Amino acid sequence: MIYISKGIAGKASTTELVQVIRGSQSIYLSDMEAGVWLKGRFSFAYSQTPNEERALQRLIRMGLAEAEAEKNEDARYWILSRCICCPAKAAKRSFGLSEGEKTILFWLVNAGLRLSTAELVYLLENKVEAKPELLHSDNRQALVELIYTADTIRDNILENKMAAAVCRDSVLRDMLSLLKKKKILIL
Repeated sequence: MIYISKGIAGKASTTELVQVIRGSQSIYLSDMEAGVWLKGRFSFAYSQTPNEERALQRLIRMGLAEAEAEKNEDARYWILSRCICCPAKAAKRSFGLSEGEKTILFWLVNAGLRLSTAELVYLLENKVEAKPELLHSDNRQALVELIYTADTIRDNILENKMAAAVCRDSVLRDMLSLLKKKKILIL
C-alpha cells in the first residue's frame, strides 16, 4: 500500500519511542509502528511486508496515516485530499522555492482557513489571483463562495472534479516538495 503519515514528531521523542502530536492528542509509537510512521513522514511511502501492513493499519485506525491500495498519481491525490495541510513555523521564508511552491505556500499561509488539497488544485487550475479581498480570516467567506458554487458544493463534487484537473499532479508534486522542505505539515 502507498501511504503518508499525519501528525508532528514531538520533542519528547527518543530513540525507542516516537511521540506523535495530532491536534490535542499525544501518541507514543514504538517498534514497527514508529518505523512505518517515520518512513511516511516527509513523503509517500510503501508498506513492504505483512508486518508493515499491519502496523500501517493500526496507524490508520489511530488517525496517524492515510493510505490507498493502488500506487499511482490518483491514489496520491485521494490520500492528500483526506489530509489537512497547514504551514509550518518556517513557512514565512520562501527562499529557494519554485513559483508553484511559493503560490501554494502563500495560499496556505494567507487564506484565513485551512485549504484542502482539492481547494488548492481549484485555485491553481482556475488561476485565481490572491487578491486582498480573498485573503485572511476577514475574507474567508468570499474565498469559500468563490470555490464552492452550486456545481461544486454537494458531496465531494469538488474533490472529484479536481481529480481530473490538468494541474493536479504539479500541485501534488509542489505540496510534497514543501513537505520535504518542512514548510508544511500534514495533520
